[in-house]
Amino acid sequence: MTVVAVDFDAIDAKNPKFAFANRTRYVILVLATLCLSIILSNTLTLNFTIICMNRNKTIAANATEVVIRERRDTSAINLTTLILERHKELLDNQQRQDALLQETLAIIKDSSAKERFTDLIVATTHLEEKIVEGSYSYSQTQKSQLFSVVAIGALVAVYPTIWLIQYFGPRKVVSAYGFLSAFSTALIPLFASWGFWWLLFMRFVQGTALSVCLNVIGYVTAHWSMLKTNALFIAVLTCFFQVGPIFTMPISGMLCESDLGWPAVYYVHAVITVILFVLFAYFYRDAPHQHRNVSERELGKIQRGKEDMPQREPVPYRAILTSNAIWAVWISALANFSGIQITMQYSPTYLNKVMGFPVEMTGLYSAIPQVFTFILKVIAGILSDKLTCIRPVVSVKLFNTFALGGMGTFFFAMAYTPSTAPMLGLVLLSCCCTILGFNCGAFFKSSQLVARHHNHFIMGNNSFINCLATLLAPVIVSAFVQNDTTEEWWWVWMIHGVALYAANIYFCIFGKAEPAEWTKVKPKTNRVAVA
Repeated sequence: MTVVAVDFDAIDAKNPKFAFANRTRYVILVLATLCLSIILSNTLTLNFTIICMNRNKTIAANATEVVIRERRDTSAINLTTLILERHKELLDNQQRQDALLQETLAIIKDSSAKERFTDLIVATTHLEEKIVEGSYSYSQTQKSQLFSVVAIGALVAVYPTIWLIQYFGPRKVVSAYGFLSAFSTALIPLFASWGFWWLLFMRFVQGTALSVCLNVIGYVTAHWSMLKTNALFIAVLTCFFQVGPIFTMPISGMLCESDLGWPAVYYVHAVITVILFVLFAYFYRDAPHQHRNVSERELGKIQRGKEDMPQREPVPYRAILTSNAIWAVWISALANFSGIQITMQYSPTYLNKVMGFPVEMTGLYSAIPQVFTFILKVIAGILSDKLTCIRPVVSVKLFNTFALGGMGTFFFAMAYTPSTAPMLGLVLLSCCCTILGFNCGAFFKSSQLVARHHNHFIMGNNSFINCLATLLAPVIVSAFVQNDTTEEWWWVWMIHGVALYAANIYFCIFGKAEPAEWTKVKPKTNRVAVA
């Protein structure tokens, strides 16, 4: 084991021209949170657009009908103009865009344009008939596969991602995953037009980028946070679970109902992703001392208390895997992420299909609970750091009971909410999401306090657990929900409520808030040879 002691007197004096008032760490915090949020947002786009992908698909067919009706009385010059105008609408709403464009240009140049134009109209009509007949209509099983494959992609990538970050550093790896997320999101409309299996593959690619998120939380907190603000950093970084839906749901609702149509949802997300990760690659650094905007004063604050933190110490896997306190963290994480995933993935469907809210309002209403969760999480993080009047172990168990027990209680209430009371359903959904904001001072904080410098391994497994919860949510829903009735959804809410209660009971029994024995630095002993 190597112990690294930071000698602040030996640090080169840093006098950056602009140091963000000695708060560069908070700029890093906000930037990292936004990047994690957009990665999550990209995976949520289908959760909303799947509601409206079958709508407004006859624009090109209508354009074709108009062209056929008008071509008899159109001169050669007007025919050229008409072809360009009508096919612009067509190209914006169907597949094989390049092939159609080349065919259109060939028609314009060819003297036998009328005959070839008729052939093209027939071919285009057949293509549109395929779209109108429901090429974007998916069965309940296919929908579950489209949702679940994101988790499969993340599961496959979790442990390779941990290795890549350790080898190359988070800046390079996270940036690469960000651009991969943007690329896959932009291609989804095209791949969806090719068929279900192509769309399924691109959803898998989207999921691989999601694997990096919880690793980033552990790394940024360990390297950029002061010890006394750990809970605040965890609170803000884990807000990506709320910021993602807050952005995606209303934006998707507006774009789906606009003239741009559902493909614009993906293009907008892809452009924003590229912008954010260009900023991340330019501004983020893996360690504070590498950043040109970190002053000597701020560096001292960040490193205070970390002087004797072991560096690259082997992870005591056996000790961790036999620790009841760590299992309490992981079991709570599974219940926590299951609750998050069921509300995040299915709140638009639940509000639209069960509670009867219109599509254009579903996006906005789905985002409301996440707004309140975001606010409460930041407040809870600050409160957890400042709460010194009770013992840490009591604090984490109290916060865990508020988070998991509270969400379970509201799930039970939702199970008995009839479809004739949509506003009550919306209020309960908002409450069950909001109360989960206390988790930053619960098992997340317990993990940091118990595992200390080995917390990156705990968070890596939390990432795996989150992927597992993402995978389980569609399985549970598809097992009980076929027609989106309140009776079917009763089972979904009850199962999750019981799981949350059980996880909290286990944590209250075995949860801890002090460093484990396997985290403590053992002093080196010098052997003295006796003659």
